[in-house]
Amino acid sequence: MAKKIKRPDSKPNAGLRLLYRIAIVMFILFCSVSIVVVQNSIAEKKQELAEIEEQIDALKAENEELADLIESDDISRYMEKLAVENNGYAYPDERRYYDISHN
Repeated sequence: MAKKIKRPDSKPNAGLRLLYRIAIVMFILFCSVSIVVVQNSIAEKKQELAEIEEQIDALKAENEELADLIESDDISRYMEKLAVENNGYAYPDERRYYDISHN
């Protein structure tokens, strides 16, 4: 009489399989969300870079203008520019009109 040999089930534990599947799905979701977040971050950084480049261009133009003023050795013109732009001074016969309708 032959003894019956117990074979392990051909299927591993069903709970373990389910756990593996859930882990794989969660990993795929995590990767997908991470990709979206990184793409949004890249878009924001590109926008910031464009704004900074615009500021750089404006400052370069201002620096060139100031360098021209300094090279010309016309200090009175430079002082006049500073007085008008920064301090709001005007010539005695000059009239200035300000739009206050937007207040």
